[in-house]
Parts: sequence; structure tokens; C-alpha cells
Amino acid sequence: MAKSSYSEYLLQVLQRPPEVFSGVMPLSRKLYASNIYLRRCRKIDALELRELMLKNRDYLEKWIQPQPEAITLNCVTELITEDRLLAKKGLRLDLGIFRIEDDKMLGRIALHSVDFGIQRSAGASYWVDEEETNNGYATEALSTLVSFAFEEINLHRIWLKITKQNKASTAIAKKLGFKSEGISRKCLFINREWQDANVFSILDEEYDSLADEWINNNYLGA
Repeated sequence: MAKSSYSEYLLQVLQRPPEVFSGVMPLSRKLYASNIYLRRCRKIDALELRELMLKNRDYLEKWIQPQPEAITLNCVTELITEDRLLAKKGLRLDLGIFRIEDDKMLGRIALHSVDFGIQRSAGASYWVDEEETNNGYATEALSTLVSFAFEEINLHRIWLKITKQNKASTAIAKKLGFKSEGISRKCLFINREWQDANVFSILDEEYDSLADEWINNNYLGA
């Protein structure tokens, strides 16, 4: 391949697709698993999301970044607006986790730190209502998001950073076949202190070998 042709090829492969998330994942679209589905939150979801955030405030303080001091309806509406702007720019994708049976919102999940350059990777993070843990919803949500990232966004690597105390998320990562990469020191400011995190990742070729198993285990919708 000529040098100029190869340079054009690299630019085409590595450039960020325009409006990648808002185009591929419009507001009305749902990604289905066996018991839950994922979709982007809309302003009409603000009240339910606010109630969920307030209800789980103390619980989430142990696992995720600090929440606003006052979780007002206006604050949550602005959060949803920001989600939409970031999705249009292809920088991150935030989705609500909803139960299929009754459309109840169970939590949130995101692709963040998205890099469409030479890494072609993203981090994933999520949380589920404390009362709904141990029902497999987080496993379904994460596997569905990973499948979307590899199948439709053409990412190469998805990574997780999980505090050592978060045994449940560590178990989910291992169950889905994520590989341990070691410890990232003092990288997460959670619960008012810097904490070490275990780093896990999965590559697109590893996902290809696991997808059928995920379907058979009802982690993904068939």
C-alpha cells in the first residue's frame, strides 16, 4: 500500500465517527437482555431517576463518584441534557437500566472515557438500586453494553476499574470473562478518599469467543 493511501486509511479507521452515539443509539432505541433493557434517559425520566438517586445516596457513596450536595429535579434534568450532548459528541454514552416486566428504572450504566483513536477503547461503569442487587441485572446490563460496544461501535477494548471493596462487581467481571490487568494506585476518589482499583478488561476477539456463552446463560437477549 502506498504511503499516502496508508495514511488515508489510518485517518478513516481512527477518526471518531460523527455523532456516533446519538446516531446509532437514538433516544427511542432499546437494547434488550433477558430481563432488562437499556435506553438513553429522557427528560420525562428525570423524576424517577431523582427518586432512585436519593433513595440510594448513602449506598452509592461507597461505590461511585461524589453526588451533588442537593439532588434537585432541575439538577437531574441538567444531567440528562448533558448526557445527550456528550452522546452527540461521541465522548460517552449513559443509559438507564430498566426491567422489562414493569419498565421500572433500576439504575444506570455508561461507556465513558471513549477513545476512537489508536486505543479504540472505553471504560464502563454502572450502578443498580440496592434493593435490586443479586438479581443478575448488573450482569445483563454490562454484557449488553459490551456487546453493543463491540458489535456496533467497533471498539477494541472495554475496561473496568473496581475498588477492592467492591466484591460484587469483581465477581461480575470475572463471571463475564474480563481479564485482570493489575492494580491502578489511588486512581478513584470515592467515599472521600483516594482508592486503589483493580483493573479488568475484555478485548473484541475475547468477546467473540464468549458471546454464545453469554446468550446461553441468558446474560444477553438472543
